[in-house]
Parts: sequence; C-alpha cells; structure tokens
Amino acid sequence: MSLLKKIRRYSVFYVLTSLCLTLPLEAKVFSKDILQQMAITHVAAQINNLDENKIQLSALPLDPRTPDRSCESEPELLLPSDPPFNRQVTLQIKCNDTNNWAQYVHVRVTETAPVVVANVNLARGEVITAAHLSIEMRSTHFIRVQYLDNPALLIGSRSKRNIRSGMPLLLSQICMVCKGDAVNINANIKGLKVKTTGIALEDGSLGEQVKVKNKKTGKVLNARVDGVESVQVNI
Repeated sequence: MSLLKKIRRYSVFYVLTSLCLTLPLEAKVFSKDILQQMAITHVAAQINNLDENKIQLSALPLDPRTPDRSCESEPELLLPSDPPFNRQVTLQIKCNDTNNWAQYVHVRVTETAPVVVANVNLARGEVITAAHLSIEMRSTHFIRVQYLDNPALLIGSRSKRNIRSGMPLLLSQICMVCKGDAVNINANIKGLKVKTTGIALEDGSLGEQVKVKNKKTGKVLNARVDGVESVQVNI
C-alpha cells in the first residue's frame, strides 16, 4: 500500500471518529404527564412501608403552557426535605446537560382512614341497619374524633337528624340510647356484676353520661352509654 493511500485511509478514519465524538447523544423527551409520574414515583420511594390503601399520592397539574422537556442525560430529582412529608411536597426535576432546565412538580400526599358512611338518605328517628352503612376511605385531614370505623357499633341506633347518603356518620348525629327507650343496665357493685332493665330519660351516644330509671326500684341513676340500648353503672 502506497504512503498516499495510507494517509487517505487514516484521514477518513479520523474524520469519522471526530464526527462520532462530536455528535450529541439522542435526547429523551419528557412530557408533562411523564414529569408528573416521575415525581409521584420518586416521592413514593421515599415513604417507608407505603400502604397505597392509606396514603394516596397525586401530582398537581402543570401549567398547560409547559413545553415538553428534552434531556440527553437522566434528570436529577430533588426533594427539599426527608419524610414524613406534609400534605404537599414540591419536587424539583433538573436536567444537568446542555439543555439545562428545571421543572418543579407539586405532589399532594393524602393520608386516608376508614370511615362509616350512609348508603342511603336517613330520616330523623330512623333505626339504622347494616344495609344503611358502608365503609369508605376518607382523608384524615377532614376526619374528626367522633367518626366511626366500625359499622357494627351503629346497628340498632337511631338517627337524631336527617343524614344524606354518602355522608360520614358522627356520634353526635345518632343516639344509641334514646329518650323513652328500654335499656339494659349493667351494674358493677363491689366487683359483682348485676344486670337489670330501665328506661332512658335522655338521649346518649357511645361514652356519654345519661340518666336512666331503674324499672324495679324507680331509682334514677347516672349511667354511661356502652352500646346500643345498653348502659354501664358503677355503684
């Protein structure tokens, strides 16, 4: 092979090699939906023992004007703090190559808990049955202490007001012991358990104090509601 041919061959090789080194890598395109899902996935990975039945993650929509983002390298995901997170956490997705962009995504963290809700509209004074109730997961931010998670506790109680279908049931909306109803009186007399019957003189719900009248003695007692048509007395 002549020297001239060798020079030409090496020159072509050098040019091709130089082109391979200078051509940019194929950039990946990240749409708004992809960016939002990346944020949710990253936040979920930071939460230990994530229970999807109790913690729900959702990304707030990005500005519709946000363009698709291109990045030749894998974007970096940055959180401002470690878990536990507040109800909303802002995550930064950053491209560190020549595209050089940053996108903030807000992720809502919703913790939920089981709540007893009405399946149907309940009228005032209506006796509650199992068919009237179901359990739904609701945000704990809106759950108050008096919400119940066990429908069995409510069966046989009575609504004190109209309750719309889909609404959580509050203890203040029902009476487990209703004025004028017959009740079972469970007494604890010096360690001895005695059971008798009486009449409720006022409405009461679980844990509340009510006055009841002993049918046998006619004596009025202060009692604590411990179930449907049931009270507890300590003597």
